[in-house]
Amino acid sequence: MQAQALNARTRPGVLNLRSATNGLRAVFNRSSVKAAASPRSNWREEIEKSTSGGSSPVGTVTTEPPASPKPSTSNSSNAPAAPSPVAAAAGAATGLLTSLKAQQQQVAAALAAAAESASGSAAPAAPAAAAPEGAREEPVTIPTFDLLEYLTDSKHQATAFGVLAGLSAVLSVLCIVEPEAVLDAAIPGADLSDLDVTFTRIIGVTLAASASVEYSLKHAAESQLLKSATYQRLMAGCAIKSAGFLAVLLANIPDTFKLWDGAAWLAYVITAVGAGAVNLAVISNSSGKGLTVPPLDLTPPANASSWGYTACGALYLATVAACFAPEALFIGDPYSDITPLVKGVWAPGFTLAAIMSYVLKDAADRNRLGASTFKNLNLGLAALEYGYSVIFTSAILSDQVDIDAASMSNLVGSLAIATFCLYTYATAKK
Repeated sequence: MQAQALNARTRPGVLNLRSATNGLRAVFNRSSVKAAASPRSNWREEIEKSTSGGSSPVGTVTTEPPASPKPSTSNSSNAPAAPSPVAAAAGAATGLLTSLKAQQQQVAAALAAAAESASGSAAPAAPAAAAPEGAREEPVTIPTFDLLEYLTDSKHQATAFGVLAGLSAVLSVLCIVEPEAVLDAAIPGADLSDLDVTFTRIIGVTLAASASVEYSLKHAAESQLLKSATYQRLMAGCAIKSAGFLAVLLANIPDTFKLWDGAAWLAYVITAVGAGAVNLAVISNSSGKGLTVPPLDLTPPANASSWGYTACGALYLATVAACFAPEALFIGDPYSDITPLVKGVWAPGFTLAAIMSYVLKDAADRNRLGASTFKNLNLGLAALEYGYSVIFTSAILSDQVDIDAASMSNLVGSLAIATFCLYTYATAKK
């Protein structure tokens, strides 16, 4: 079809070329007959004049009719001169050349259009928006979260501690009420023993004390009091607790890793790391000196309450050491593969309890036990010890613990700490 269109365009040009050639021959024939009779004229000048004004852009020769003779007022009777045959021939030749150029342009345009259509159908479609040459593509960026910057705001700090307190409270209730369900979900490959259930309940009461600390930190953040040495120490204690959870998990990886549910193991790690990171970030933002160790007051106890909290702290540190010593109390049932792990998770909770006792000892030295923060800490320790006393009594009744002097002293000491903290909570005044 492209060839037919090309022929249709070029055929009129060939016809025009033939007609113009015939006309040129006729003009030259007539001019050769008349040339003998006419006088010789300045033919170069006439060709230049006719060439300078007479062709149309479409290749047709247009000649103006001779101007009508104006009536002359003079007595001369000179007739108007007829157009020269040479000028007519030159005009025809010029028109012929113009027509040929126009036809060549049309043919070239047709050929270019045909070539463009053929290449467009064969080549794939070009992209709608080509990238400029030399432009560099931007690398893919992964959104990041700056926890340290986020926790510069006191509202964000309060929200973070509120989330941690709620999480500790929920886990505490689950471990106390449904220890077997917690262990089956977290470590489904383990063959549980009765001691594992008892030790999981003890983990639950330590988490209750942790919830009281985080709740106090939440209120301190709302009041913008976290710069105080009291809260700096409590945050440091929470960070140590998180590090202790990770250390116990890592120490028991050879014996327990294959028994864990993958999602539960990952949740354990993320929770411990996240809680520790929150406390360290808030310490860095609120201390005024970056991430530093809180100041320690090692002065002797100043009153009876201060001595009481000092004794509590010593007993908690002894309990932490007992978590990694051969069992001397819970000897009624054999250990399972996960018993050392479960008992080891006690240690971070009792470490935090020792730090709570130290903070309360400092408050007792300054007669500040009536403040809301110290009341919350006393209530947390009372919950821990009353819960532990109930669990330990249940273990005695189920023959997991023998009734002897060691077990009785342990039970009496726990009840004494709980009663002392609850009494202080109820009677301390601001």
